[in-house]
Amino acid sequence: MVVERIKSGVTGLDQLIGGGFPRGSVILFSGGPGSGKTTLGLQILVNGAERFNENCVYATLTETPEDIRKDAASFGWNLEKLEKDGKFRLVDARPTRFLEEKQRGEGGTFSTWLWNSIQKNTKDINAKRVALDSINVLTSQFTDEYQERQAVTGLVEALQGLPGCTSFLVFEQITMERTREEFLTQGVVILHYVPIKNGMMRAIQILKMRRTEHSENFHPFEMDSKGIKVNAEETAVFF
Repeated sequence: MVVERIKSGVTGLDQLIGGGFPRGSVILFSGGPGSGKTTLGLQILVNGAERFNENCVYATLTETPEDIRKDAASFGWNLEKLEKDGKFRLVDARPTRFLEEKQRGEGGTFSTWLWNSIQKNTKDINAKRVALDSINVLTSQFTDEYQERQAVTGLVEALQGLPGCTSFLVFEQITMERTREEFLTQGVVILHYVPIKNGMMRAIQILKMRRTEHSENFHPFEMDSKGIKVNAEETAVFF
């Protein structure tokens, strides 16, 4: 069976996952603060819009859209131009926005509102890449573990139903314990940012990627003025 793939366009990353992410997958980007999760998600979407003719939707659940545009600009990515060209849709999906709309009389839950926003914007521009940053905001809306799991499961299944669309979920992981989000998604990419003898080290790990062979090693990566670059030829050992 031939697996259709989408290229991330991130130097070294596609080499670790058989040439690209399997199309239609829901991929989890997991890591601690400062590990590069948001940057990786933005970079893959910008590459899709600029280089691979794939329109993109980026839903921010934490930062303001203006902060995301500024973050992108620091790497030389002009989101405003992509938005004007109809190639990129930046969606303000923060809970504060949901509460504002709810006060105007619009019913429903945060989960429903979030999904409706993603679905509408994806359809509007025929997006083929979607990112949500971060799903911790979604899971924090629940005190019941069963409801939390159902919400994440429902989101993953709904994202898989978007025609020809590959989705990326950013997840803030504080501990090294395995999480339910890792079991529910089709791929898991962990970004490590750990102290070493002379400072800090970044490394990427493909924990899981269904329907494709992938590296099982830790690979160092760098973040510079143009984004993330993975050194696929080197491995890292820090545990």
